[in-house]
Amino acid sequence: MDFFEYASLVSSFIVEEKRWVGYIVGGLCFAIIFIFQAVALYVISGREGYKNRWFAFIPFLNTYYIGVCAQKNRCFKSVDTKIIALVTAVVEALLFTGFVINEVGCNLAMPFAEVVETNEIYGMTITIKEVRSIPENLAWAGWCYNYFYEYILRWVELVYLFFEIIILVAFFQTYASRRYLLFSITSVLFPIQGILFFIVRNNQGMNYRDFLRAEQERQYKMYSQYRQQYNQNPYERNYNQNSYNQNPYSKPDGGNEGDSQAAEPFSEYGNGKEPDDPFNDLGSK
Repeated sequence: MDFFEYASLVSSFIVEEKRWVGYIVGGLCFAIIFIFQAVALYVISGREGYKNRWFAFIPFLNTYYIGVCAQKNRCFKSVDTKIIALVTAVVEALLFTGFVINEVGCNLAMPFAEVVETNEIYGMTITIKEVRSIPENLAWAGWCYNYFYEYILRWVELVYLFFEIIILVAFFQTYASRRYLLFSITSVLFPIQGILFFIVRNNQGMNYRDFLRAEQERQYKMYSQYRQQYNQNPYERNYNQNSYNQNPYSKPDGGNEGDSQAAEPFSEYGNGKEPDDPFNDLGSK
């Protein structure tokens, strides 16, 4: 459905009489993005060993093949992603057909549209048109112009969006497990899905539950290593074994100076005896 998104975006910058310019530009943009996505699916299916790789280059089958490449990851334990992708492809085909009918009808009924309301929003003038009188043979075109999108296509588009989100989440969980949520939301909000597919084409596919289990084991190992390093903290060991914890008065052989009487500090001058009179040579007394 990216084709109509590109065409609608371009058409918003041109007059209604030149809507064909939006179709041309939208077709070129769609072709480029589609090729990126097809090549990515082709590379992934070749590496994973999936059959019918040519499905990647066929519109609608391309959507189904997203589920084929994502079958390692089951969004629901009892439902294969290929089944979800098949439903998505069928709804996409119906929605595309509805958009084609709506575009043809609107283009035919546009000359008969009349302005029924004019609004000013942020300085921009928005006109609301409605077909009230039209030739009988183009009555279906007038109905498409007035009601088809609002009452039918909008609801089909919501159903398609629901299944598209599921299949994109399954795919990116398989090939971009760490950033699957970012890639899935970006693919839904912006028509660059094929580029994101091309970015992850070389990633090895895996079941998302296995990825979570591996992540838990990795974090547990990191935590265990941290605890081990903490219990063997070198600073803690040095603190417990430093010189400040030792008795500064202990002898090298393990004894303490306090265990025996301290030596006379002046013993070297007389072996502890009273020193001789230094004036003995001057007299007897």
